[in-house]
Amino acid sequence: MLRVRMRWADAVVIQPSVITVVEGKLRASEFLKGLGELQVYTHLVGHTPEFKPMMPREVVGRLVIPILDPVVELIARQGNLDVAVYKPSFWTEYTAVLQPRQTRSIRPEETSLISAKGGGS
Repeated sequence: MLRVRMRWADAVVIQPSVITVVEGKLRASEFLKGLGELQVYTHLVGHTPEFKPMMPREVVGRLVIPILDPVVELIARQGNLDVAVYKPSFWTEYTAVLQPRQTRSIRPEETSLISAKGGGS
């Protein structure tokens, strides 16, 4: 009953040659979820009646996160998605109420493990 059934991106920026679908996440534990949502949203642009008159345009997905996460960035690149780092003005106050693991990116040694398994470009 409480599941989300509608799919809404945080923002859609329409330019003459590009449609950019934007999803933002504040907690590191949500970054991968944001990538998955972007894959769905960018796919849906070409199948949404409201966007039909604007096609054909390149469709780009952009994940906006407050801290750089090398693994998320690597996975995003593999899925043809962009990652932008932006810290909102309330970031310091917001992180004061979170668990530390929700405010830091993946550890550098975990990044090298993913790259070593063939996940790197």
